[in-house]
Amino acid sequence: MTDKKPAVETQFDGMIGDKPPIDYDFDLATMGRKDRRIAKRLLAEDLAGKRCLDIGPGTGRWLTFMKRNSASYLAGIDISSEVLSRCASLCDRTQKADLEIDRFDFESDFFHVVLSIEVLEHIREPETYLSEILRVARDGGLVLMSIPNIVSLISRVRLLVGLLPPVIASDRTHVSFYRKKELRRLLAPYGLTPTFLPTSISLNPMNPKSRFRLPSTSWLSSLDDSLLFSMRVRK
Repeated sequence: MTDKKPAVETQFDGMIGDKPPIDYDFDLATMGRKDRRIAKRLLAEDLAGKRCLDIGPGTGRWLTFMKRNSASYLAGIDISSEVLSRCASLCDRTQKADLEIDRFDFESDFFHVVLSIEVLEHIREPETYLSEILRVARDGGLVLMSIPNIVSLISRVRLLVGLLPPVIASDRTHVSFYRKKELRRLLAPYGLTPTFLPTSISLNPMNPKSRFRLPSTSWLSSLDDSLLFSMRVRK
C-alpha cells in the first residue's frame, strides 16, 4: 500500500490545487440541502468555545464555517500537502497523515466536534481512522460524517442502463462503498450509532450535480446522493 500512497497524495494535491480561492457564503437560504443540513447540525452544537477537528478539510469550507461561528480551536488532518497549506491559516494546528495507518497527533478526549465529509470512501481499512476519531473525541462529543451513496436513486438507474454509479465513475480514489446497514455494522464496535440526516435525491442520472433534485425525507434517505449521518460519542 505504501507504493500507492504518493500517487494518491499527488492526485489530491492536483484536485485542490486546481481550485481557485473561494469566498464562502453561508446563507442557509441559498445553500444546497446537504450543506444546509451540515451547517444546521453544527450550529445545533453551539460551536462557540468548542474545539473542532476537520478530517479531510478540502478547500477549508467547514473550517471557515466553524471559525465564523466562534470555535475556539480548529485542527485539520489530511494526506495532501496542498490541502493543509490551503487550510493552514484557518487552523491552530494541522497534521499530515495517512488515515489508514497514522495516529492523530492530538491528545485523547480533546475535541468537542469531529467532522469528516466525503472521506470514508477513500479508505480501504478504516480501523485506525475510526479508532483515532473515538480516541480524540470527548465523551458526549459530536461526530458528523458523510459518504457518497452507492445505492442512490441515480446509481440504481445507471446500473439498469449499463453505467457505473457516480461514486465509482467519478473518482478512482473511491475504494470503499457502504449502504446504511453496512455503516451501522462498521460503526457498532466503536460504540457509534449513526443518525441519518436526509438531504436530497438527484433526478438526473447523467448529471449527479444537476439542480433537478428531490428534497429527501427520512423514509426516502436510502436513495439520497450522499449518506449524511451524525453520532454522539459515549465512553
